[in-house]
Amino acid sequence: MSSQGQTSSQAWLRREIKDGLQALVALGLDGQPAAEVLPRTADIWLKALQRANIGANIESIDAPRLRTAFEQMFVQAKRWPPPAEYIRHIPPRPQRQSVAAPPISKEDERKAKAALAQIYARIELGLPTAKRGSQ
Repeated sequence: MSSQGQTSSQAWLRREIKDGLQALVALGLDGQPAAEVLPRTADIWLKALQRANIGANIESIDAPRLRTAFEQMFVQAKRWPPPAEYIRHIPPRPQRQSVAAPPISKEDERKAKAALAQIYARIELGLPTAKRGSQ
């Protein structure tokens, strides 16, 4: 595989594609590319993956998804798959857990309401409000 123009953020992605394609070659599927064109094939798959905009930019989250797609294809493929078939096998990103807002104390709530009341009063009177950081 060529590394021209490869950024460090793409290195893991390129490695995942290369490893998956090499595993597909090991299956001996009909229509697979010749060994000498595998580096170019990997470049094309990488570009297709990037154009598909499926969110493959965080290694710790996305590398397992990419591996899962190849693993599904290992079981199902009877012929060499095009990149679009691979992309269809990539599972969605896991849902992020929502983080609850920290609880606010009654005292903090009272102070916030008082500060807002002062701001509203100044606005109603046409007075300038205090600049950020000044009291």
